[in-house]
This record gives sequence, C-alpha cells and structure tokens, in this order.
Amino acid sequence: MKRKCLAIGIILLFVGIVCSSAISAYDDTILSKSFSIPKKNDIVSITVLEYKPDGTIGKSFVKLSKVQAEELKAELKNTKDFDIRLSIYKKYNLIPQDITVEKLRLGMEEKAQRLGFTKEKLQKYITHYTNSNRQHYFFCMNFKSMVEGASIYGLRFLGGTSFATSVINAFIYFFGLDIPFRPSKDLFQTYVSFMGVLKTYNGTLPDSDVSVLFQATFLFGFVGYVVGNLPLIFITDLCEYLGYAVASICFGLVPFTGPYPPL
Repeated sequence: MKRKCLAIGIILLFVGIVCSSAISAYDDTILSKSFSIPKKNDIVSITVLEYKPDGTIGKSFVKLSKVQAEELKAELKNTKDFDIRLSIYKKYNLIPQDITVEKLRLGMEEKAQRLGFTKEKLQKYITHYTNSNRQHYFFCMNFKSMVEGASIYGLRFLGGTSFATSVINAFIYFFGLDIPFRPSKDLFQTYVSFMGVLKTYNGTLPDSDVSVLFQATFLFGFVGYVVGNLPLIFITDLCEYLGYAVASICFGLVPFTGPYPPL
C-alpha cells in the first residue's frame, strides 16, 4: 500500500510540474523591458513573442502606463499600413528599432529554405488550391506572404518542441540545476478563436483580407511578432501578429464586417 501511495504521489508531482511549466516556467529568452516607469498601480503589461528565422521564440514583457496603452490602442486602430504598424511598435519599444519589412521577409525566406519548402512543393500546393472550390470570402490561403491578423478570445497551439522544452525547463527550475533553460523551436502556430482577422499581402497568391467569427488560423514558418494579452501559453485574450509566413490559412464559419478591438 505504501508503495502504491508513493507511486501515485510521484505521478501527481510530475503532472503538477508539467502543468505549472506551461503557466509560469521562464526560459533564457524571456526579458523584461520598460518603456517608462509609471506607478505600480498604473501599469499595463504587454506580452511580445518574437518568432525568429531559426525557429526559436523569444518572449518579453513591455510595461506601459495606462495613458501610453490607450495612446497605443488609438494609433493602431487608425492605421492599416504594415510599415506604419511596425513604426508604432518601435515607438513603444514593443519590437527592436532595427526591424524592417525586408528583414522579416529575408528571415522568412531563410526559414522556408531550412524547412525544405521548395519551389516544386510550392507550385504543387498552389495548383491544388486554385483547382479547389473553396475560394470564397471566409477561406483564404497564401504562400511566402506578408501576414497581419488578430485572434480574439480563443486558444493558441504551437507545433514543435514547446511542450517537451517546457517539461525540461520545469525540471531544471524545480531541482535548481546549474544548466540553462532550453529554448523551444516551433514549426507552426494555430489559433482557434471566437473572432479572427487575417490579411495577406505580396505573396504568391492574390492578396486576401478576411474577418470571421469562429475562426481557425494556421501559420507555418512564421517570422515576426505576436503582441497582446497572452495570460497563458494556450489561452489568448486578444493578440495581434505581424510578419511573414511561409504558408498561411484561415477558415471561418461566419463573415464579420465590424471592427475588432485593438490591443
């Protein structure tokens, strides 16, 4: 009986470690940045995820005052231009100052080459898409394109080593091992949410712009930034993404024409 209780206790401990890692484990890519030093009761924290060409994901937290956060919302709401949105992110120190549209595009090309996304495979996918009957206003697809979108009230899933590295990092943290935390490397991200927006530009297929309810968005080989409120790794409140993707797909059940709330 004692052995059984001990075994059950070990299993519960392992499950607790895994769950806690998904919520609170930090790795060596996590940084804390501050745009200003407002009072503690007047701070808004914004989470920024950086998707790099090598597949790793960096995370940082930018602290703004409530006034700055409202100004950021207003500026983002009044522009739809990719370059201007990048400049706004830079203004509030959400992304590095040296980031450009061309730099993101080259990073995506590097990632596509690393993933073996050849011209032959690309043509095969394009031919299949253009021959299908799914080209309507609440389904869109593009390849090697600029992407901009938002996911509101839903779930976010990563495809790669995120789960394994979170478990490893939890053990490192729990046992206080003198080794660095492991960064995750992910191939794709999927958003399933109540409301979603996806815009694609300058890709191998025509530009697209869809706003839908009950949506699922799939980004493969994404290089860029995800900015917003991400309380947990799998849950999204409101997040916006901006960058380039090797492939991007969006499905929706109901078209939506109204504006979505800014950050």
